[in-house]
Formats: sequence, C-alpha cells, structure tokens
Amino acid sequence: MSCLANCFNGPSSGPDKQYNSADTANPPAPGFGDLDTADVVAYKKGLDAQDKKEYQAAIVAYKEAVRLNPKNENYFYNLANALQDQGELQEAVKMYLSVIKLCPTHHEAWYNLGYIQEELQLYPSAIISFKKALDLHPNDKDAVINLGNTYMNSLDYDNSIIEYQKAIKMEPSCVMSHYNLASAYHSKDDIEKAQFYFRKAIELSPKYADAYFNLGICYQDKGSEKDLTEDKSREQYELALEKYQKALELDPEMLEAAEAIEALEKQLKSHDP
Repeated sequence: MSCLANCFNGPSSGPDKQYNSADTANPPAPGFGDLDTADVVAYKKGLDAQDKKEYQAAIVAYKEAVRLNPKNENYFYNLANALQDQGELQEAVKMYLSVIKLCPTHHEAWYNLGYIQEELQLYPSAIISFKKALDLHPNDKDAVINLGNTYMNSLDYDNSIIEYQKAIKMEPSCVMSHYNLASAYHSKDDIEKAQFYFRKAIELSPKYADAYFNLGICYQDKGSEKDLTEDKSREQYELALEKYQKALELDPEMLEAAEAIEALEKQLKSHDP
C-alpha cells in the first residue's frame, strides 16, 4: 500500500474539516445618513440573499451594486464570496483581483484568492497569494496551513514541512497541523517522523479515524510481506492491522480501512508459522 488514504485533506479548524471555506464575513454597507443610495440598496439586498444562502440572487444584487459604484471594494468582495459559494470559481478569481486592485492590503481577498487558486491547481499563483496574505497578517495560522497545503500539492515537501511547523508553533494543539506534517514526512519516506506526528494528531483528537488509518500504513511500510515469517515484520503488520481496525471502528464507512484489513489478514494468514 503506497499511498495514504485521505492523507492530505488540507488545513482544518478541527480534526476533519477544512479551513478553506470563503471568508464570507460581510462588511457593513456604507450608508449616507438616513438615506441609502441605489448602490447601497442593491448591496443590502445581496447581503440578505447571501445570508439566506440564495447565492444567485446575491450575485445579481452585488453585480448591480458594482455597476452603480465600481469603486467600492466591499461590493466586489461580497460578489466574489457569492460566486465562490456558487462554485463559479473563475469569476470569483476575477472579482477578488478587482478587490485587490482597489485595495491592495485586503487580507481576506488575498487569502480567498489563494484558496481558489489552490483548488484550481494553480499552485505558483496560490503560493504568491497566500504569501501576500501573510505579509499583511503574519499570524494567520489558516494562511500558513493553506500555504503548506499548496506546497504539498505541488510536491514541494520541504517547504510544506516548514509551513506546518510554523503552524504548530502558532497553535500547538492544532490537530491538522500535526496530521498534515505527518503526511509530508510520509511523502518524504521519513516513516519515523510521520508516525510521531500521526500519533500526536491522535493524542490531540483520539477519535480521528484518518490518523489511525495512516499510522497503520506507516507500520505496514516498516514491515515486509516477503519477511512475514520473521517476528519483526509480522509485528509491524499486526500493529498496522490494529490501527486499521481502530480506524474502521471509528468510521464504519471507511472503505479503505475495510479493504486494508481484509488484505492484511490474508497476508498474515498465508504466512502463519
């Protein structure tokens, strides 16, 4: 078994969800005394629709606000958010770039732009965007982890390790920082360090099925099917089986774990002493 199941899900605020949803915090609509101009009225309609998850209606309203006042970065930003929520990523990129043109120090626009670029596999561009976000907010752990993810996806494991280590220093209890760092070390065939950080992820989140599964892969990697008659290899395979079983116990729908258990049990049985 040469790859990790779900070994690289990206950064997360918890053990199994990503930090990567768009920042949809809506800035307050600019008002003019007790009267709203037409662009503000359209903008507020967009906010209301977006709060109701009526993204297409929000897009129409924000586009009207942009048409009426093309110099307000808030309008472009929320339009970009709605487009991102709607899955219109290419258009969202254009709108985030419009935000940045109007306000080059807009941290959230740089961050969300980087996230979309990573999703579109535009890794060099995503790296630039996340670095820009970090220039503006150096302590943004989410951006650090996403930068690590982008390096990881572009197979630059050394730089991904650097970023995940930074994230751990920022928040030592962040499960996904340890989990992704373990994945990066596994990609470099540093099994000992991979095991260490998968164990740390489990210590921080004892019900983290993916971490158990990937720890099992590490144990299996340390063994050898050809040498299963030897105690050392058999011990590693048995430890791997134990971790796969724990993963399946925690997540009964994890097909990879069920398949790994079946395959490993057959291999162990065929090499019974």
